[in-house]
Amino acid sequence: MKLIVEKEKLQKVLSRVQAIADKKSSMAILSTVLLKASEEGIELSATDLEIGLRTLVDAEVERPGELAVPARKFYEIVKDFPLSHILLEEENGWLKITATGDEEIFFRLACLPAEDFPSLPEVEDADLIELEGALLTEMISKTIFCVATEETRFILSGIYVEQPVEEKVLRFVATDGHRLALIDREVEKVEDLRLTPGVIIPRKAAQEMKKISQENAIVQFGLKDNQAILALPHLVLTARLIDGQYPDYRAVIPQERENPIRIHRKKLLEALKRISVLSVERYRPVTFNVSAGLLTLVSQHPDLGEGRERLPVIYEGDDFALNFNAKYLIDVLEVMDSEEVEFFMRNEDVPCIITGPEDQGFLGLIMPMTSI
Repeated sequence: MKLIVEKEKLQKVLSRVQAIADKKSSMAILSTVLLKASEEGIELSATDLEIGLRTLVDAEVERPGELAVPARKFYEIVKDFPLSHILLEEENGWLKITATGDEEIFFRLACLPAEDFPSLPEVEDADLIELEGALLTEMISKTIFCVATEETRFILSGIYVEQPVEEKVLRFVATDGHRLALIDREVEKVEDLRLTPGVIIPRKAAQEMKKISQENAIVQFGLKDNQAILALPHLVLTARLIDGQYPDYRAVIPQERENPIRIHRKKLLEALKRISVLSVERYRPVTFNVSAGLLTLVSQHPDLGEGRERLPVIYEGDDFALNFNAKYLIDVLEVMDSEEVEFFMRNEDVPCIITGPEDQGFLGLIMPMTSI
């Protein structure tokens, strides 16, 4: 293998690919990036056995070949390489990293045989549809913060993706058992994905999909066997789906929504950030004291003191008080776009629903705390 590649192009692709490689694995091959040089250019691949990424970079290839290169070290060398073009050459299982006509710069990396690198899933004949990158970015952003992070809740450690029966919408749902986020978006040819029943995309895979969709106007999204796929002309991301049945999230969403509390979203968000400073750190409890036209936020810390802030609201029902985890509220409000939001809440046994007129198809759900 021998080739010349632009540093800027290689660095950009390596930055993404090396993030997939599993640097903590006991299998050394999973901490590498597979380089394949051919007439088409240089193909880079990485996998942690759950997520796989394959992408192509233009290069002047003098001699084809393939080699598994230590991902992180290769990226660090390329990132700080002082010249605009890099010469890569295989030599007896080593990768020489130099510049044409410049003998002052020389690196040599010990590599592993390409044949030891795990094969990535094939995506030919996959059910793929086109999505706007901004749409997929929004759907992931407005749900991923609710994904469970505890290892014991494996089935909740991803985003549930489905097409509701008799609806031509793509739906993303995430919950950790204490809160939930749901978003629907109309998508052409969504039925081609065959999302009945739905599938669960792991959190890490969803994060990588978001990064890619943020940078591209149009992406291809779909499924094949037990893999979720995100594809571009020179890039393919595959992710093993979480195997299992997602809980019936519909059962926890209250159907009765009466007497909403309307409030300015940014003012509430800023107040919650201030008031939660004096809340107990583990659960961030904040009390909502609601009365006609007024919301009083109260936080207390047994060692530090207390905070109180009043905000005007549109509400004409009976007075009541409920306790919430302030972080959960902040997370929901930060991803919403509406100037005003509506809270539907009754008592500590019924989840609180948060919606907004400029967030059509989205809802946030948070369980009140029983005590603080």
